[in-house]
Amino acid sequence: DYCNFVQDKDLAYVLFYSPQGRLNRDIGAKFEQVAHDWRHTRISFAKIDVDRDRDMAAKWVEPGMVPTNVMYKFGRPVEVKPSDFEYIRDKYHGSAEGQKWMLSKYLQDSAEKADQRSNIFYADPLVSKKKLKKFKKKHEVAVIGFFGKETDLATRVWHEAVWTVHKRSDAEYLGVAFAEVVDNAAISEKEGATVPSVRVYLDGRLVDDDESIQGTYAPTTVWELQPLTEFIEGFLPVSEETGELDIC
Repeated sequence: DYCNFVQDKDLAYVLFYSPQGRLNRDIGAKFEQVAHDWRHTRISFAKIDVDRDRDMAAKWVEPGMVPTNVMYKFGRPVEVKPSDFEYIRDKYHGSAEGQKWMLSKYLQDSAEKADQRSNIFYADPLVSKKKLKKFKKKHEVAVIGFFGKETDLATRVWHEAVWTVHKRSDAEYLGVAFAEVVDNAAISEKEGATVPSVRVYLDGRLVDDDESIQGTYAPTTVWELQPLTEFIEGFLPVSEETGELDIC
């Protein structure tokens, strides 16, 4: 049920479309790209075929406004400023990146800039040296990724690994915090971090690699999901009684 879907999801992005017409196919392709690229975020994606569900379409979109994308935040549709439609048209020329910019601006927690994405990704974006320093001090266990481009394989594997850990163990309730530095060589160099890499900090200090523990994940070959996920899970709290992850 569409209403239940919208109400159950904190963040949702829905495309109302018709299978007919070039514009519908073009918008649909861009929506699919965004949904694929951001499948490991907190946003839930859905599509409504207005030709098959006319009653639903009539309730949520105006006649003649198909195709159209609607953002929902905590069950309520988000109203977009007309000037922002003009901005993504002129800057992104109707590309999927324009939709990502829109989602970033309107679905994040606060009125920060569109590149913050504080509550969209499972790893907080760190866009300044000050934010990195504050993040390390704030959290007892901080797992931070340092990457080049968002589209790089290592970055995509990282996003999936963090998403996987959260789905398995509710990591955010275990005192473990995740963050990332993406496409910011100045911050990575200042921190002395290899790009790409994932580093673990305990009480603000980098875990040193030794024979018993590895505090930095930086494979010299292809980045793969399972090794990175296992590396991260090695720093989650363990129950003293069972030796298993304590998620209660």
